[in-house]
Amino acid sequence: MALAGMTAGGLPSSGLAATADSATAPVTVKVGGYEFPPYVTESGGGVTQALLDLLNAEQSDFRFELVRTSPQRRYEDMERGRFDMIAFESLAWGWKGRPVEASRVFLRDAEVFVAKAGPGMDQSYFDRLDDKTILGRLGYHYAFAGMTADPEVLEKRFNTRLTVTHEGNVRSVAAGRAALAIVTRSFLAQFLKANPDMASLLLVSDRTDQIYEHTILVRRDGPVGVAWVNATLDRLERSGALPALWTRLGIAP
Repeated sequence: MALAGMTAGGLPSSGLAATADSATAPVTVKVGGYEFPPYVTESGGGVTQALLDLLNAEQSDFRFELVRTSPQRRYEDMERGRFDMIAFESLAWGWKGRPVEASRVFLRDAEVFVAKAGPGMDQSYFDRLDDKTILGRLGYHYAFAGMTADPEVLEKRFNTRLTVTHEGNVRSVAAGRAALAIVTRSFLAQFLKANPDMASLLLVSDRTDQIYEHTILVRRDGPVGVAWVNATLDRLERSGALPALWTRLGIAP
């Protein structure tokens, strides 16, 4: 006969409960996210949070939680273990040589230029960039500048002023305060849907600066590996869950 508070095997009942809980509790995986609309919005929502909600709903081994960082600080935060993975990233954006591994490409997007619309303005306006002021986002890597994110290089060599808001850059161009802004195409689509009055004020380039090949980067020796990420992405694509997510959020694959 077991004593009160003891199991038949001689273990405290509370210890057995703790063991059972730990065996079934999901492992917490922290996911870095910096403001990168529409993937991470100013409020911390956006496509990344929707993807994490889907991952949490579709499996029970891991619990994914968003951790805010900044474009400039994300590398150090990842290496220090402040978070374990980061979505909608590319090794080309300053990650080469760092202790991270990349999943397969699971979504493509692009960066485009916007100018103020007006008489005589057409796509030829975007043929040359060296004679125009460009508004960009602090911490981003741009192909027209050789994928550098260095603010001093961008300003001195490429006449690019860096800010902390895509929307502000687009509105500045519409107001004539800069010649060009460079923005994420999916952000621009959502912005114009929410602000249809702005569409007639802007000329959007057919030219892209770079095609995003979005991957998920995982920290080496972290709680989740690339093989698990790839297998999960494959499963969610086959089930239709990922395509449905992109459609719901207005993201064109």
